[in-house]
Amino acid sequence: MIVVTGAAGRQGKRVVERLLGDGQDVVGTDRVAAVSPDFEFVLGDLSDAGMASKVIRGADAVIHMGAVPGPTSAEPYETFENNVSSTFNVMMAAAEHRVRRVVSSSSAFGMGWAHDPAAFVPLYLPLDEDHPMMPFEPYGLSKQVGEDIGQMIARSSGTSVVSLRFTNIPLPEVVAEFPWSAPTPANPLTLVMWGYADADDVAEAHVLAVDADIQGHEAFLLAQPPSRFSEPTTELVRANFGERVEIRDGLEGNASVISTLKAQRMLGWTPRHDWTAVQP
Repeated sequence: MIVVTGAAGRQGKRVVERLLGDGQDVVGTDRVAAVSPDFEFVLGDLSDAGMASKVIRGADAVIHMGAVPGPTSAEPYETFENNVSSTFNVMMAAAEHRVRRVVSSSSAFGMGWAHDPAAFVPLYLPLDEDHPMMPFEPYGLSKQVGEDIGQMIARSSGTSVVSLRFTNIPLPEVVAEFPWSAPTPANPLTLVMWGYADADDVAEAHVLAVDADIQGHEAFLLAQPPSRFSEPTTELVRANFGERVEIRDGLEGNASVISTLKAQRMLGWTPRHDWTAVQP
């Protein structure tokens, strides 16, 4: 049995559909009701430790997607408290009930999304999992703390944890507007938003992570291969950051500023959808 938290959410629904299509036994949970679920569904709040323990008992794996979804979806204190407490409760319950694997939806926003688009200056590009997380706001911080909880659980129990740091998943009508106008110092865009993620590819990564050959805790960045822009990424980096940012291999053409090589290598994940493939 695989428990999916946040199963009524936009991305949670995709993961559940994929699991059911693979013949998996799924139990979904959320604090809002699912619409006509064709799987077992438990309505509840994972901030309640008892509820989290009850729904996770007997699971082989947990895909934890339940969270306030982004830095502007709720008041900052609510965002941090909800995301951290629910993740702590889910991870603790997983360890208590000897769940084999937890796959947790982290976020590339924890790398440095900021309300001030010019605030985050990376140490180097493309961003990879060795780059420190540098959150500027409570949502990103809640995801960093969630990964710390996962590391603690993996260190102290037999439960392994995978944290998936995907960036913004735009709706199809937004993707249809790509390429966007390139960011400039006068009209900046937070760096992690230069990249984007595809809903189906992110769902695929969550499913692959359930059975990937991983020990302990591992984090993976997820994004589509191109940026949101048509201009060469290296030129955009120099125009927006000057010489402050070290440019490493992997930024050819309009490549994303987020490297997914680790996910491709260790999860067997291949991003299949991007805006350049549907342009006339």
